[in-house]
Formats: sequence, C-alpha cells, structure tokens
Amino acid sequence: MYIAQETAQTIVEEIGREIHENINFIDDRGYIIASTDEERIGNVHEGAKRIIREKLDELYITAEMETSSTRKGLNLPIRINHEIVGVIGITGEKEQVMGYGNIVRRMTEIMLEDSLSKDERRYDRRVRYRYIEEWIEMPRGLYNQNFIERGRRLGIDITRPRRAMMIEVERYHELSFSMEGQRKLEGIESTVRHLISTLPEALYLREPERQICLVEACSDQKLRELSDKIAEVIEQKYDEVLLFGMDGQVKGSDDAGKICREAKRALECCNYPDETRLFYDDLNVEILMNDITDQTMEEFLYKLFPTATMEELKEDMELIEEYFRSEGSVTRAAERMFVHKNTLQYRLKKLKETTGKDIRLPSEAAVYMMALYCYRKFNGEPLSFRME
Repeated sequence: MYIAQETAQTIVEEIGREIHENINFIDDRGYIIASTDEERIGNVHEGAKRIIREKLDELYITAEMETSSTRKGLNLPIRINHEIVGVIGITGEKEQVMGYGNIVRRMTEIMLEDSLSKDERRYDRRVRYRYIEEWIEMPRGLYNQNFIERGRRLGIDITRPRRAMMIEVERYHELSFSMEGQRKLEGIESTVRHLISTLPEALYLREPERQICLVEACSDQKLRELSDKIAEVIEQKYDEVLLFGMDGQVKGSDDAGKICREAKRALECCNYPDETRLFYDDLNVEILMNDITDQTMEEFLYKLFPTATMEELKEDMELIEEYFRSEGSVTRAAERMFVHKNTLQYRLKKLKETTGKDIRLPSEAAVYMMALYCYRKFNGEPLSFRME
C-alpha cells in the first residue's frame, strides 16, 4: 500500500511530541520514509523488513543487534484491514518503550486510517469534479448513453432538471493574498460544500475563484431561500459576504452548460452592497455591459464627465441613482434626498451642462444608466480618475 511521505511525517512528528522519543515510519518495503531524526529517512531498516517478512507482532532491537541502519528500540507492525502496511519504530531502552508500544501502534493505525480515508474521499471528489466539468463544457446534443451511465456510476444523474447557483466570496482577491485569508477561503468552501451536500441530488464543483452548485429544479423563491441560508451561515461563522448568481430556468434544465453560463453572467453583474444576489432574468442592460472591457468603461466615464473630480463624480452618481430609483419623479427624488424640488431641478440642469445629455429625456436617460453601471463596476473609483 502506498503511503505518502507527508502523511507519515505528520504522524511521527505528532506522536514524537507526545512521548518525547524518536519515531520512525517504515514502509512495506522496509525503507524509513519518515522520522523525527531526518538523517535516518531513506535508510533500509532490517528489523522492519524482518517483521514484514515473518509477520512478527513485534521486534525489539537490542544493543547487540544494532547496525548502521538499525538502532536499539521497539518496532511494531502497522495493520490496515488485517494486512501489514508498514512498521512503526520507537528508539529507546526496552523498559522505556515497551510500556507504550501498543498505544503508539494503535495511534498510528487510527491516524493512518483517517488519512487514507480522507485521501480516498479527496480522490472520489476529484473524479466527480472532472465529470461535472466535462458535463458543463459538453454541448447538450452530445450527451450519449455511455456518458449518462458513467455519471450514474458516480451517483450523478445528468438527466434530472437542475438549477445553477454560482457563489463567490466578495473579498476573494483580498483574502487570497495571505495564508490566514487562504485558510478562511478553504473553510468557507468546506462549509458551503457541506451545506449543499445535505440537499437531495445536489452537485457541487469548486473553481479557483467561485463555487458552482447544481440543485434540484425549484422555484426562484426556493433558490433565493437557499442562498439566504448559505449567506447567513458564512456571515455568522466567518464574517464574510458572499455574492450569488443564479440561472433563469425556473423549471430547471438538464443542460448544465446553459444554466451555468446564465448563473455566471448573473454573478459577474453582482455588486456589493447593492446587489449580492442576482438571477439571470434580473439582467437587462448588464448583459451587454458585461461584455465591454474595463478600459472602454473607463473611457466612456471620462468622456461623459471630462472635467469632474472624484468627489463631483460621486455626487453626480448619487443624484443619478436616486433619480432612477424614483422612476424619474423629481418630487419623489427630492424627498428621498431631503432637498427642495427646485434645488434638485438646478442640479439636474447642471448635470446636463456637464455631460451634454438630459437625464429627463427618455432618449438620453440610457446614457446615465450605463454610466452608473460603469461607476459601480469600479466601486466608485475608475482608474482614469485615480490617475489625476
């Protein structure tokens, strides 16, 4: 049985700290693959080879039996499923090491079984991930019976209609720059995966920056409730905000590629703190805007507001946002902004003088909607303005 050196080293170091003795982990060929004494790693251990060959229950190496590669101490077989998979050696005097020999052996077996079980689960997860990735990338018309049966052997029925939800940690890039942040991201991933695994027929796939969840076909309301639950757990446990993009197939679909593309499009249009959950059907102008490069968006903003400072731009954007939220009602917008109606009219006139476009005209209002989207895209700080 193959045992990773990293796994064996972790075991000997942990046990060595507990009993304050040198510990060696010998594989089923008789080679020391891990040790608290680094100089011994890679050496052949003749005593261990004898235990494996003769299936001994233990072997104590006396001073007379010592060689250049085998030192005085107790050696015990490690058994998994009644088969010897290696040997654990404890260096020391007989009266010192015999007392806790069996405890050390059992500790080693438990830790090794746990590690092998985790490795097996990780392997199974990778196999499932590769299949789901292949399914998402494959055009719907290319599904064949062999591919469907391959999925069923993995416990995945791709013929069932599903909804897609993509999740991203709002501070992903910031967290990914530190070890502490990466550990937090791993914890968030594990928690989300666990929450999804409790749902019937749910599938999970991890990508570098986002997580993909394919759940049974359900209403938008049910999908929103699921996103609310996941967001609440992550916020309480990790104090982090999640962004959610969800497909627009209310009745679900077995076309994984289609629903994942829709969910990804919705996720890319999320904007904290205004929109942390979006369905594909919520998107309108965003579908077009999302295909425009950042450089083009910056150029558009700079061209529309050529003389504005960052503070002036911020004030103009707040005005535009309140005007649209009030559906073009100057009276309602003035009430929301706690200003007199005439004051708001004056500001709208100044806005027209700055840009050459009148937000009060339906034919020109769309320009401001696009400007607001661009501004949000850069969290209020387009690069062109920062460079001034």
